[in-house]
This record gives sequence, C-alpha cells and structure tokens, in this order.
Amino acid sequence: MRPASHKPKATVPFILHLLQVSEEDLYAQGIQAKELARIYNDYTSRQQELEDVGLLVANALKTHAAVHTVRYRVKEPLHLLKKIIRKRKEYPDRHLTADNYLMYINDLVGVRLLHLYKSTCHEIGNFIMQNWELKRSPFAYVTDKNAEEARQFNAQKYKVIANDRGYRAQHYILHVKPSRQPYYVEVQVKTLFEEGWSEIDHCIRYPDRQSNELLNRLLFILNRLTSDADAVATQIQAFATMLQEQKGSVAELQARIDKLPVDAQEKQHLYACLARHLKQ
Repeated sequence: MRPASHKPKATVPFILHLLQVSEEDLYAQGIQAKELARIYNDYTSRQQELEDVGLLVANALKTHAAVHTVRYRVKEPLHLLKKIIRKRKEYPDRHLTADNYLMYINDLVGVRLLHLYKSTCHEIGNFIMQNWELKRSPFAYVTDKNAEEARQFNAQKYKVIANDRGYRAQHYILHVKPSRQPYYVEVQVKTLFEEGWSEIDHCIRYPDRQSNELLNRLLFILNRLTSDADAVATQIQAFATMLQEQKGSVAELQARIDKLPVDAQEKQHLYACLARHLKQ
C-alpha cells in the first residue's frame, strides 16, 4: 500500500520544465516522460515514510560507542529523476518504472556515519551487519588494493575497490522494512579526517567536473596528510590506553612510535617524552 498523498499530481509538462529537457530528448534516450511523472508522484508520496526510515537507522547507529556523528538525508525528487536518466545510460537494458524503481535505487535514504579512529571501522561494520540484512556485500573503497587495509577488508568478504582519486570509505546497503514496503538505505562509514578530505574534494571537483593538474596534485597531498592524520590518531588512542592501563613494554611503545608518519627528529622527541613518562 502506498502512503496517502494530498499534493497535486505532477504532470508531464511540469516534469519537462523541472528537468529542462524536451519529451523528444527523453524519448531518444529510451525514457518516457509519462513514466518519470509516475515515478515522481509515487516518490513524493513516500517522503515522510523515508524520513522516518532515515531517523530510525540513524538513531540505531548512534548507539554504538565508537560512533562520533550520524547524519541522514532523503534524496530530493529532482535528483532521483536525474539519477534515473543517468542509470539509463549505464544500464540500457534496465527499464525503471514507478513499479520497480524502489528495487534498484539504493540511496533514496543516505546515512553518513563518522568515527574518530580508523581502527574502529571493523567493529562498526560488524555492528551494521549483525543488525541489518544487506542487499549485497559491503564495499570498501581504498587507495591501494595491495595494502594491509585492503587485505583485512578482503578477509571479511568486502568488495574492495581501489579509488585513484583517494576516496576512502565503507558503503553498506541496508534492507529496511518499516512496514509492508521494504526500502534500501545506503550507509557510508568514514573517519572525520576522511570526511573532511571528501567534502573538500567534492567542493573543488564537482561544480564543473574538470580535471586540473595543479588542483589534483594539491588534493593528492591533502589526501596523504589526512591518511597520516588517521594513522597518528589511531596511535594516540593506543598510547593513551596502554599508558593509562600500564600495559605494554618499552619496546612495544617504541615500536608504535616507529610506525608514526613523522620525521626522525620528531620521533627522537617522542622517545624522550616516553622515557620521561616512564621515570615518573
């Protein structure tokens, strides 16, 4: 059963004006304007239910101790129509209609989960997979498919995808059924540093989607710095735990300093700080 809606129904002329296209242009792409109007009307009737789904998932994710921030959004109707048009080019044999689009569009509700320490992404992933049925295997976006990080994700049955732009995150497609109608919810999991880089990358690249060598190089440098920041944050967490609980030998603590992405002079300073702490 579809949610009741008292809004006026969108017409074909309204849809064409919204998309700034002609009916002939759509037809040339194998898309019927009448079907887009049907999808639009069906989707707008579901907005409140999708808001409720987003809030439900977000609140459940917030209960995990390692989670820092959770945000969600429901896709705008116009963005849905534009995505359907793009998907037609990617999958020419797939015909999306008002009766089946919910089965194919995975991010009508999008949730972004941020956490502090890179090392906690696996326990967050386990929490998600224990509490929701997934539509497909989770995706892990990495910068190097041969790195230890990628091997860990492979061992846990993630689909590992190397992203040459430097995007890093884990994506989960949740199967959520608040009532008789099931929906899919996309959950993106990132550290705060990964999110910061991703937002800057999006703002710089997205408006014209043009490649610029200077900007690409600067974004690459920023990506490397955020990766180093994640590594340092993880070691800080480990040091804090070990020092508080008086666990770990001097050799183990020094080994952690060795792994930090800092120069030799800074490491020597950290060794001295450690030695002074151990004398207290």
